[in-house]
Amino acid sequence: MASRLLTLLPLGLVCCVPADDQLPASRPPLPAPPEGTVGGFGIDLPPFVLQPGEERLPCYVFPLDIQGPSRVVAAGSLTTGPGLHHGNITTRRKTGEGFRLCEPRPGDHVGFDILEGGAVLFASSTQVVGVEWQSFPAGMGFRVRDGFEIVARMHYVNATPAALTIAPRYRWYTIAEDALRQEVGPFAWSYSRFRIPPRSLHTVTAECRFDRAMYIVHALPHMHALGRRFVASFLGGPRDGRPFLDVDYGLRGESDMLLYDPAVDVTQGGAGDGVRFSCTWHNTFDKEITEGVGDNEMCILFGYAYPPQHAYSVLATDVGGCVAVLPPTPRGEMNKPGRAAAQGAGGF
Repeated sequence: MASRLLTLLPLGLVCCVPADDQLPASRPPLPAPPEGTVGGFGIDLPPFVLQPGEERLPCYVFPLDIQGPSRVVAAGSLTTGPGLHHGNITTRRKTGEGFRLCEPRPGDHVGFDILEGGAVLFASSTQVVGVEWQSFPAGMGFRVRDGFEIVARMHYVNATPAALTIAPRYRWYTIAEDALRQEVGPFAWSYSRFRIPPRSLHTVTAECRFDRAMYIVHALPHMHALGRRFVASFLGGPRDGRPFLDVDYGLRGESDMLLYDPAVDVTQGGAGDGVRFSCTWHNTFDKEITEGVGDNEMCILFGYAYPPQHAYSVLATDVGGCVAVLPPTPRGEMNKPGRAAAQGAGGF
């Protein structure tokens, strides 16, 4: 039997694998604009005053105004003070002109933005304060499309005894088109419709089957205050059950961003079946916890992978299994392999 080696990774990741078969280690993204930056764009969210104990979900739409000759984004940064619980910044097809508040519409969700060809510009760590960076290995980036706008879905929470003024600032940096060696695409894995019993330690697990190669470059798990652990591992193949992401929320650092270089081949060169991911919570309340905000919870993994047309997004539930969905084809058609094997899970 092969000897085993315990490898300690950043941000509380612990991975135990045979010494002769080490998995790619993760590291935080580089905290600087990419080498060879040729332009970019940014948004400044309007100041928002939040009273002690208040929780709000403001939403804003910004025009996509790119400066410079390229539409290839290789890095982004967020600057914020206390009060930002989480922010999901995406692009979606234009619905109007200029800066404005979001208006509710069918399918107004990050997952739908991805499936309609939008980009996840930034998904920040939970309760981050200061400057957080999102970047890719040299020569990698994602494209933003013409005819799209920026949507900022924010989640603000004031856990302090004094009023807070929250005004996050985002910046994105582009590289030259001919500097792009590998395009990446966004994905989101979500476990939905869970129920966490009162005063319990509870875990949900999804098994998601992919029939095309997917290489993960960047990952960001998202849970709330009751979250204890987020694990993503290989499904089937020679590495069945081995984690490539294992975040202990008791050992979190300043950022939850994870960068893989080399990328993680989740289908193991065709020998594996896909991924297994799980969320564990410790419900300290005398009430049931479900999906949502406030005291409620979430189980989501955002990220980027290549090739972009194989960046599977998934939705899992207790009753419907796991539905794996690919982004649009170049003709704008939807490609949804695996749906017949997991009908009933619904959509994002």
